[in-house]
Amino acid sequence: MMSSWKPAIGRLLSSLETRLVGALALIVVATVLLQVVTQREAFGLRHEGEALVHASAIAENADQFAEAVGKLRMATNRGLVASDDTADELTDAAIAIGDRLGKLRNSGMALYDLPEASDPFADLDKHIAAILEIQSRHNAGQGLIDRIEARNNAMAGLAARIVERAHAEREAAQRRLVASIGRWQMLVLGTGLVTILIVSLVLFDILRNILPAVRRMHGSLQRLANGDLDIEIGSFRLKELKDLSGPLETFRRNAKAVKNLAFSDPATGLPNRRAFQEDVTWLFSAAPDRRFACMLIDIDRFKHINDDYGHAAGDDLVRLIGARLKANLGDGSIVARVGGDEFAVCIEMAEGESATVLASRLTDSVRTPFSLGEYSVAITASIGVAEVEASDEADIDEILRNADMALYASKKNGRNSATGFAPQMAEERAVDRALEKDLETAFERGELRMVYQPIHPVSDTVQEVEALVRWKHPDLGEVPPSTFIPAAERSGQMVRLGEWIIRRALADFARWPDMTMSINLSPLQLQHDGFSAFLLDACGRHGIAPQRLFLEVTESLSIERNTRALLTLNLLRNLGFRIALDDFGTGYSSLSMVKSFKFDRMKLDRSLVMDLGQDPASVAVLEAAVTMARHVGAEVVAEGISEAHLIDATKGAGCTHLQGYFYSQPIEADEVPHYFAVEPDMRSEVA
Repeated sequence: MMSSWKPAIGRLLSSLETRLVGALALIVVATVLLQVVTQREAFGLRHEGEALVHASAIAENADQFAEAVGKLRMATNRGLVASDDTADELTDAAIAIGDRLGKLRNSGMALYDLPEASDPFADLDKHIAAILEIQSRHNAGQGLIDRIEARNNAMAGLAARIVERAHAEREAAQRRLVASIGRWQMLVLGTGLVTILIVSLVLFDILRNILPAVRRMHGSLQRLANGDLDIEIGSFRLKELKDLSGPLETFRRNAKAVKNLAFSDPATGLPNRRAFQEDVTWLFSAAPDRRFACMLIDIDRFKHINDDYGHAAGDDLVRLIGARLKANLGDGSIVARVGGDEFAVCIEMAEGESATVLASRLTDSVRTPFSLGEYSVAITASIGVAEVEASDEADIDEILRNADMALYASKKNGRNSATGFAPQMAEERAVDRALEKDLETAFERGELRMVYQPIHPVSDTVQEVEALVRWKHPDLGEVPPSTFIPAAERSGQMVRLGEWIIRRALADFARWPDMTMSINLSPLQLQHDGFSAFLLDACGRHGIAPQRLFLEVTESLSIERNTRALLTLNLLRNLGFRIALDDFGTGYSSLSMVKSFKFDRMKLDRSLVMDLGQDPASVAVLEAAVTMARHVGAEVVAEGISEAHLIDATKGAGCTHLQGYFYSQPIEADEVPHYFAVEPDMRSEVA
């Protein structure tokens, strides 16, 4: 039976509402009980008090009655013995006896339940008259005197017993009153102690159990409201708090998950840009006046990794890069992924340590190939470094902007390097931004033009030019392609520029029906939907057969895993266009690209040609590249022929075409027919 009650009691006491309501109910019951007991005993005390007053009045009347009887006896005795005149005294005593006797009767005191058979106070006036008669006769008989004395004695005895009884009743009333007072005190004390005990237990429960739990819950709510999601809500025995703690814990976990999503990069688990800024701000406030290095690290040509190996491999790569950076910098550093291929780093610098030297070590560390399952990928990174002295006033956004400008300088200087921020970089960046903006209006203002550099065959008479774009800026003059082509790629104008080049070059090419032309394509053009249709439409408008065009793509395209680029090139080749690989022999993907796609022509990078005659190994490298290209049936163009001694070396290696300033710089479209009119002289140089 007891075991069945325990769970019910436990459930009952587990509720805060039940405990508080129960506690208040007990206090109210105890208070009401105390009030009832107090009122009941107060009524009893008043009754006992009134009874004592009444008994005391009776006792006082009884005393006065006995005193009157005593005076009557004394007056009677004096008159009988000394024959004194006591008539007045006897009369007064008789009147007093009658008066007190009446009061005793009116008080309700039973006077006649005593042993006497008759009332000694009946006909008291006759008794007084008999006494006075005896006193006046002086010779009254002894019998009459004996009767008078006997009656006086009877009255005295009865009066004594009445007094005794009245005093006994008064003493009984006093005892009852004292007992009532004692009982009232005990009941009030007991009830008060029970009430105090209940209040003490309730107060103890509130102070020991309820308030700490409520404070703990309040503290958890306050910390949650302040954004602290690393707390533990904990468990509560009180039902209401327990019911609240569950949803709060769910909210905390969900909020932490949301915060992790908002403050961390899902691919790497590293902090994101927002978290990096907050962490660095906190770090600077916690370590004032210390020197820190903030870096932005960008993976060079990361887009090609995604194109070659897929986005899943790209995600694996950035995760491995982040882990390697963290391992190299240690736990005291903050490493975050702030973009698709960009990382941010903040680390405290030791005394005398150079931030640029540390960044250079990082560039060396990321060059070690990464294993992506069946692939091993080698990458390079560009780093921008901004050194700062920590303080509460440090502007994290400005620091990142400085690091970004230094990163931009690293990219501009050929990538795979680390550059420290310098104030003049802001001016250079502003110039580049202005250049990107000016490029937007260069199309409409007619600042762009096409020039053409001849390509000379070694063994036939085919006339060919390479179409090259030039930009004459109204303020800066001639801007080299190495400057504005990257600007077009950065500003998202490369596709537009590529389409303008094709339209303008084909319009000029239509005037030279017996010639062949090479046009450079940007990797972004091959990724652009509808490029093949656009190129065919442009050729159709100008009546140009696809077979007359060489489309040059750079080795940096890396089409081995780039499905879209490979499909586009195959489609263009099937349509009759001839495909050339530019800058052949310098990049990591040369062999894989030759294996993946059948190129019609390979254009050797000018670095393979310009070192001929200076470095004996350069001849072997050139011959190996030419042999590989000729082995797959491709023509080979040697660029950078700037001096006569390079002609025999390149021809001897097996090159089929030569191009360079030794023959001609790029010329305007109107000069092309005249150039080839005197071409036999050039042919003799080639032969």
